[in-house]
Amino acid sequence: MLTTIRERAQGWIAWVIVTIISVPFALWGINEYFGAQEKVVVAEINGNEILAQEFQEILQGQKASLRQKFGGKLDSKIFETQAFKLRVLNEMIAQRLITADVRDQNYQISDEQLATYLRTNPSFQSNGSFSPELYAQTVRRTGLSAPSFENRIRMGNIVDQIREGFTNSVINNDEQMNDLLRLQQEKRDFKSLTLTADSFIDQVDVSSDDIQKYYDSNKRNFMTTEDVRVEYISLSMKEVADQIKPDEEALLAYYEDSKDQYVEAEQRQAQHILLAVAADADDEETTRIAKLASDLARQAREGKDFAEMAKKFSVDSLSSANGGDLGYFEKGVMDQAFDEKVFAMRVDEISEPVKSRFGFHIIKLNDIKPESGKSFEQVKEQISEEYALHEAASRFGQMAEEMQNLVYEQPTTLQPAADALGLKVTSSEWFSRAGGEGVLSNRAFIDSSFTEDVLLEGLNSEVVEIGEDTLVALRSLEHRQPQQKLLADVSDEIKQVLVNQRSKQLVASKAEELYSNLHSGSNTLVHIAEQQGIQITEHKGITRGGNADLAPALLNEVFRSSVNQPDSDKKAGKALLANGDYVIFSVRKVTPGNPEDVSDAVREKIRYVIQQRKGEGLFADYERGLYELADIVIYEDKL
Repeated sequence: MLTTIRERAQGWIAWVIVTIISVPFALWGINEYFGAQEKVVVAEINGNEILAQEFQEILQGQKASLRQKFGGKLDSKIFETQAFKLRVLNEMIAQRLITADVRDQNYQISDEQLATYLRTNPSFQSNGSFSPELYAQTVRRTGLSAPSFENRIRMGNIVDQIREGFTNSVINNDEQMNDLLRLQQEKRDFKSLTLTADSFIDQVDVSSDDIQKYYDSNKRNFMTTEDVRVEYISLSMKEVADQIKPDEEALLAYYEDSKDQYVEAEQRQAQHILLAVAADADDEETTRIAKLASDLARQAREGKDFAEMAKKFSVDSLSSANGGDLGYFEKGVMDQAFDEKVFAMRVDEISEPVKSRFGFHIIKLNDIKPESGKSFEQVKEQISEEYALHEAASRFGQMAEEMQNLVYEQPTTLQPAADALGLKVTSSEWFSRAGGEGVLSNRAFIDSSFTEDVLLEGLNSEVVEIGEDTLVALRSLEHRQPQQKLLADVSDEIKQVLVNQRSKQLVASKAEELYSNLHSGSNTLVHIAEQQGIQITEHKGITRGGNADLAPALLNEVFRSSVNQPDSDKKAGKALLANGDYVIFSVRKVTPGNPEDVSDAVREKIRYVIQQRKGEGLFADYERGLYELADIVIYEDKL
């Protein structure tokens, strides 16, 4: 269809098409362009709207995140399901409810706490120190302004503190802990015998009629794959950058223009103890806290361990756990009063109390990294890469636009675009919708190869992004439709399927027969082993963790089963293994675990896990409570 339009959209036919389109455009389309865009609401929370545009932005972000997480091998059809869209929308609703509650409760993160978090976050550090460049790059990637980005960080930290508050409120009962340890460390002795599906293969008879009947009933399972072979051109930022070879003069000019990027500002590393002063504190309270701060400063100068004092007295929760350590920071990052003092101190000096809007600080300066710069020769290689990327970014945008235009204007060939942009036309191997190796494993590439325009119309694909700053356009060379495989070609495969199915049915039937005999008391595991010619295996002191030789399915059943009396297997159990085999077993002894045998380190790990799980449960209850109290309307038809 698109080919027909492109070929005939000339001369008088083109004028007819233009006339047909122009009438409705004049009556309706112009109003759409010049009128306000219709507002589409997908949900309302207590009268506050979530617009479709906001939802789509979050939805696209979730899609991109999941594609990256699964290496592009996630079926894109999942993203189009109503269940996926509703999950994303409900996450948005929960986030907004928590945000509103945070504001109502007046929870806050101070500027200093935010600064400490940013300074100590490994994502913003280079060689163990805060890097303003890395921070600026991260902010730019989010597409937010610095204040908006920091507000997002503040909100995330507040929510984390709420979550942590629920976790810390969990009371761990020692008796419950001991009960859990007794179960976890429990050991069991049991004996077992295994009935293998393979041992029943000789009893299976598969006729040619059986094979024919299976083939006729399952023809869809015996089709060749739909395959294509394509040719494509690829444009990447890296390849554009590799082609740029700047001369010495250009690099020197670039160095001079961006010299400040190669100068590291002076940085100082300090510890502090913060004593908070409430905003409504009277003079008496302020004087009391100032006196306490002076006393702590004196004790620190007399040799008392500063880190221990910070852990005990400092209200800065982000640094106190690390002995008040603030890491390395540049001038202008801290509160002004704090900043002025710390950048006037000597190494190992401990300050008198410094008053800021947060309270009183006692500061200990530990190290100074003086300002340092790098010469042109020192950063020449780095500048060369940066210059190439800088130039490539500009060229890449222009080349991408030209690529899109040429691929569309010459819809049945990629060669003009390849010639104009200096790209190579590459032919692929055959591949199916499951993909292949290299670029053929990229989901966007695969999906583009199987579009109607490419397969049926013989047109170039749209230019698609297959990775960060990498674009491709492709067209089909050959297309193979799925074909029915001949019975003769799949006969052996079908026979093996039927043999496996029937041998598993036989072993299941036998296992059920023997299991029933044991429970009726008419037989014992030892007698069954003798009758069937199967060896019994003894298992001693098996824990819930088991070992590499015991299947998880067997362990699960063993630790769910009751103990048998001596000389009886009436309470025997059975387990179906993943390969179709059955294990029949009899638990002979249970030895409870001894909590006293568990090391303190293991106990603490278990205590931590229990506390985290209970805390997450409380936080989930908190979210549900907000949801139930809110007036929420969801317009599913708008998603």
